Amino acid sequence: MRVNCVSPDDAMNSTTTSRTRVSDTLITRACALLVACLLAVVGYVTVAAFRGDLADTVTVSVHTPRAGLAMSPGSLVTRHGVAIGRVTAVDDTGDGAVVRIAVAADAARSVPVDTGVDISSPTVFGAKAVALTDPPVSGARGLTRGQTIDADSVSVEVDTVFESLTRVLGAVEPAKLNSVLGALAGALRGNGARLGAAIDDTDAVVRSVNARLPALNRDLRSGATTAEIYAGSADDLMASLRNLTPTARTLDSRSDDLDAVLMSTIGLGDSGNRVLSPNSGALVSAIQLLQPTAELLARYSPEFSCFLKGADLASENAEKVSGGNGSTMLLNSTIVLGAAPYTYPGNLPKVSAGGGPRCGALPRLGAGDIPAPYVVADTGANPYADRPTSPRLVNGPILQLLLGSDWAGRR
Repeated sequence: MRVNCVSPDDAMNSTTTSRTRVSDTLITRACALLVACLLAVVGYVTVAAFRGDLADTVTVSVHTPRAGLAMSPGSLVTRHGVAIGRVTAVDDTGDGAVVRIAVAADAARSVPVDTGVDISSPTVFGAKAVALTDPPVSGARGLTRGQTIDADSVSVEVDTVFESLTRVLGAVEPAKLNSVLGALAGALRGNGARLGAAIDDTDAVVRSVNARLPALNRDLRSGATTAEIYAGSADDLMASLRNLTPTARTLDSRSDDLDAVLMSTIGLGDSGNRVLSPNSGALVSAIQLLQPTAELLARYSPEFSCFLKGADLASENAEKVSGGNGSTMLLNSTIVLGAAPYTYPGNLPKVSAGGGPRCGALPRLGAGDIPAPYVVADTGANPYADRPTSPRLVNGPILQLLLGSDWAGRR
């Protein structure tokens, strides 16, 4: 057995050396960790600066029916061919897509608020880009955060066209395609001018239809509402059609009689034409002469119904007075004083009455309505204006009594 003896001074020196080595190791590791963190921060800042994450941008959403396979985050946003931002995200909405773009703040201040958006590829096989276009009439400028813009157009990818073309060519037989193309070439040979004119006419028609698309959309929406109304009445419409079936069968079975009626109608029309054609001028003149009378009757037409109803009630009461047997008449009569004779020229007839139409108390007169009041009108005479209150003998011939003494004397 061997025993090593160590002095106290040697033991103290060994402990101090071990502590120094541990301290150096910790400092080295801390420096390495600090350098790694600095490198990570520098790398993140470099990548963020390259991606534009540190730039002052304005985020805008673009609604489009579709974005296409070649649209992805990082695609350029341009205006007048100059890159002013990037696409940050492309989201599917079910009925379209939302492309979120980040535009540089200084460039966003010069973009019109009503700017247009075209999503297209600058090259045949390249990625798509978002191009901001100026409207025909520019208004206020300056895009705001969260603003929404509708895309005007989205181009179709070439690979989609090639895929559709491949399916078509795979289903077409080359020999038949050659025959069709040969026939088409023969038909078009020498007709280039006419084909160009037809294309121009088609373009004019399409432009006209495009100008009326809003009205057409409104009509389609109204048609949808009308269709819903008819859908609710479908049972009634079907019932009406079923009820028309017997009528159609009857017309079919009596087609000979219907033909005879139509032939008779044609003959009647020919006969009427022979009668009316020579007298067409006279008929037109008669209708023109009848117009004032018809207008007068139309003006006073409300009086006809109450007059006829009143006459009907009066006839019923007259039957009661006569006993209803045609041979009896019950009267309560007296002699009334006559009106003053007409005078000339004070009672010359005039056609200046107005104020109608009116029914008065008609059609049903009460006890308080008899005798009915006389309506004074500008007709040249009022038999109740100077009605005598005592008997008065008037000498002279009948013409003086009817037409006035002055006028009868002149005759």
